[in-house]
Amino acid sequence: MENSIGLKTVRPEKLQFGHITPYISRLLEALKYNEDFFIRNPDITMEEFDQSKKINTAWGQQYDVEQILEHAIVHILRHRRQIKNALVNMNS
Repeated sequence: MENSIGLKTVRPEKLQFGHITPYISRLLEALKYNEDFFIRNPDITMEEFDQSKKINTAWGQQYDVEQILEHAIVHILRHRRQIKNALVNMNS
């Protein structure tokens, strides 16, 4: 989203940890970072119909800000469901 409004940010490197605590900490930092982004950019256009102004994703789709946020939320919910199903299957 930042790059779509002209900011040239570099994605953080992928990290792996041996315990859950640092993952929780990094997730909380990510949530705070995203909240701050919208506070700093209150006039960002959420819905964009002009294809040339949409965000080009790494997987080849184009989204506006509203769609990318929806995708992110649904993505987390999907993994939550997958994890719950895996736990059920492990306990069977």
